[in-house]
Amino acid sequence: MAISKLEFRGGHVAVEFVNTVAWRGDPARTVDHLDGYSDLLDWAALTGVVDTPERFALRSAADHARAAAGKALSDARRLREQLHAMWTGDGEQREAVSTAFGRAATRRRLRSDGDRVYWTERELGLRTPADRIVIAAVELCTAVAPSAIRACGDTECGWLFLDASPRQNRRWCSTADCGNRARVRRHYRRSRKPAAVATKT
Repeated sequence: MAISKLEFRGGHVAVEFVNTVAWRGDPARTVDHLDGYSDLLDWAALTGVVDTPERFALRSAADHARAAAGKALSDARRLREQLHAMWTGDGEQREAVSTAFGRAATRRRLRSDGDRVYWTERELGLRTPADRIVIAAVELCTAVAPSAIRACGDTECGWLFLDASPRQNRRWCSTADCGNRARVRRHYRRSRKPAAVATKT
């Protein structure tokens, strides 16, 4: 599937990044949508992690430094798995995410524009997309309760989402997709149960 056709159900850019792996719970259907560094750039541009000029600049840089681009992609994928593990109950991954955040911070600095002070990269680099993602992820972690980031009720799906529902009781990444599929399975199981046989006394 092309990145442009990837559905976004996570509710936050860092969660959407984790969802670039589809069908985590079904090895026969698992798909990693980040097959190459260009896929990472396409996804980052589509989600606003990088803008169009940055995308073109990074694509050119990747073309001239393929080994470095491959390493940056591997590091981004590792971050993705650390975030997924952290948000699905592996508390030990918080340290790994903290380390990734610290490394990203060393590549940034405070700048000013009149009365405005902002935090930005020292320079645009192949690691910039992942740096921005981990910073967004940590900001999310410090803004919401851990329970607000949930796994889809369909264990085969494996996608995560930020539960912003009023009752905090959302179960599916998509009620029309995973939720409906679960209803169909329940109906099928009920219909397969043998009818009770009446006995004469």
